[in-house]
Amino acid sequence: MWTARPFNSDNPDPFGRNPARKGGDPLVAESAKCPTCAANIFYQPQVQGLVCRSCGNIYKPSTLEKIGSFGFSIEHDYSGDNEVSDDDKKRHEIVCNSCGAVMIADDNMMSTMCAFCGSPALITRRMTREFKPDYIVPFKIDRETAEKNLMQWIKTRKLNPRGFKTRSRLTKMIPVYVPFWLLDCGVNTDLYGTGAKVGRDKVSKLNVRAVAKYYVKNVPFDASLKIANKLMEAIEPFDYSEMVKFENRYLQGFYADKYDQTPFEMMDRFIKRLDKISLDLTDTIATKYDSFEPSPEKTFTWMSETSIKYCLLPVWFMTVDFDGSNLQFAVNGQTGEASGQAPTNSAIDKFDSFVSFTRSNFRWIPISAAVVLPILLMIITLSNNTSPFVYNLVLVLCFLELLLIVFSGVTSVMRKIGDRAYTKVHKAVDASNDFDKAPGMKTYHDPTHKTKLSVDDYLFRLELKDGKTEDEEDENEIHLPFDLY
Repeated sequence: MWTARPFNSDNPDPFGRNPARKGGDPLVAESAKCPTCAANIFYQPQVQGLVCRSCGNIYKPSTLEKIGSFGFSIEHDYSGDNEVSDDDKKRHEIVCNSCGAVMIADDNMMSTMCAFCGSPALITRRMTREFKPDYIVPFKIDRETAEKNLMQWIKTRKLNPRGFKTRSRLTKMIPVYVPFWLLDCGVNTDLYGTGAKVGRDKVSKLNVRAVAKYYVKNVPFDASLKIANKLMEAIEPFDYSEMVKFENRYLQGFYADKYDQTPFEMMDRFIKRLDKISLDLTDTIATKYDSFEPSPEKTFTWMSETSIKYCLLPVWFMTVDFDGSNLQFAVNGQTGEASGQAPTNSAIDKFDSFVSFTRSNFRWIPISAAVVLPILLMIITLSNNTSPFVYNLVLVLCFLELLLIVFSGVTSVMRKIGDRAYTKVHKAVDASNDFDKAPGMKTYHDPTHKTKLSVDDYLFRLELKDGKTEDEEDENEIHLPFDLY
């Protein structure tokens, strides 16, 4: 109704589309501007501030005071819309019609298989946008070494399907330069947990809050949507002492991928990984207590003094063909570190189903049947019918009763130990077959900057030896002398 009738320009629209004007003054759209470059700035919850997408500075919302900076590299405009350079005109793109992956190669290189999904459905086309990395870490190991390292890694996996380690067939390995953003920044973190101090006749329970600031250098984040982030993290670290300015000659004989995500689009990933790295500080905090339990879900992290480099890192990609499935693995093309995600033995899935059955109400079916069958046997026996059919039926029912008793007993036992066994088995599976863990603070900590760590705690419960408890509040601040790695 409202969209069909004309609006009176002198009166406000009830839906806010035609506010009343005073004195014929034109409407002006108010928006905050960056104090540095005058571009529009936007509030970003991850950093609790206003972010300028032009210069990368971060400002306090209330005062527009500068509180940090993303400091994007200014060597290039990373929009990717620039005109294709003369060097790029000598290259072509290989596009996978199956997964959409795009690889860059020189005129002398073709491919028969996609490095990411193993599909042979490839087409070749001219470059569609400028390819402009800043740095590159050259390949150091050859295909033979990469295959050997992968097979050795596969042999360390446990609880795999029968024949996986002996019948796995490596398809042709493809060397690809993967696009990465390398992050340097100051990390500001609030950590929380619960500590305990044990005395002669009491145990003090304390809520703990730690405030830390430290610096990291060259933390890599792959910028390709086709590659599993955990897979790339599992083959870290790279040796950046061999990183050099990008030159075209390094791509001869190799493929390269193009970035799909800009640093600003990956901000959430930056923060989440820095959260995990910050948890390494809990080991230092725990030294001040007899026991300490961190609360990772309460961790809050933001970045400052940030700079980012665009670099190509060497990776051997391969697809393992096993029982009709293509499994993706990778090997660090510089250090030879191999990783992937091995398949799980089907027996584990059957074990899961059985444990789930012992926890469900369906477990009462065989138990009920085991109770009803003896009654049925008694009725048949008392009928004085001794025909061969009845005799055989009684034998079958007795055998079935025996099976039900055994099954019910096993079910009861599994119900008691199921949780413990289930947890133990799955911990073994997860530890063995999941991606290797990403390196932490010890690898990426920047020792050229001073690290600060202070801990506040307050007593919230006092447990006495006689079993009594007292709730108290006693604040305490600890400044830990800190030297990381």
